[in-house]
Amino acid sequence: MTRLPHDGFVRFHAYLDPVNQWVIGRGTEYRNGIGMTVLRPLASYNNLSTVWGVYYVNDTQFKLRCADSPQIFLANNTRDDAMRLVSEQNSHGQSALFTIEDLDPSPWFALNNADKSRVADISQSFMVDNRYVISFPWNGGDNQKWRVEVVPRTW
Repeated sequence: MTRLPHDGFVRFHAYLDPVNQWVIGRGTEYRNGIGMTVLRPLASYNNLSTVWGVYYVNDTQFKLRCADSPQIFLANNTRDDAMRLVSEQNSHGQSALFTIEDLDPSPWFALNNADKSRVADISQSFMVDNRYVISFPWNGGDNQKWRVEVVPRTW
């Protein structure tokens, strides 16, 4: 079972293009306590905007906070829309809890919401900088598969 480091830092790499290393990152627009989660090519954004802090709330569920802005965390939508970056004050009840479900072949997994009804998904199944990462029901597509990279804290 894939287990993220408790109170550690990670990047999530997309399955669709492992050579170019596309990762989940923080969008550049963040206003009034809300923003979007997007794809980033690691070669261009090898910085804290692609690193997530992992905070387990129980044995299997965790929150993901932006490494460069720990007051901002990743939240799921209930619609087929971009996953949100929200502050505690502006979460408006959106689910900020995630789980991981291992896939075959290892080390790929699905990044699920807490009740496993939706997963992190690449909108329209191709890689473009600033493409939204959406919350979508599992369909087994390659655009819903991720792997984790543990990032040592060097800042």
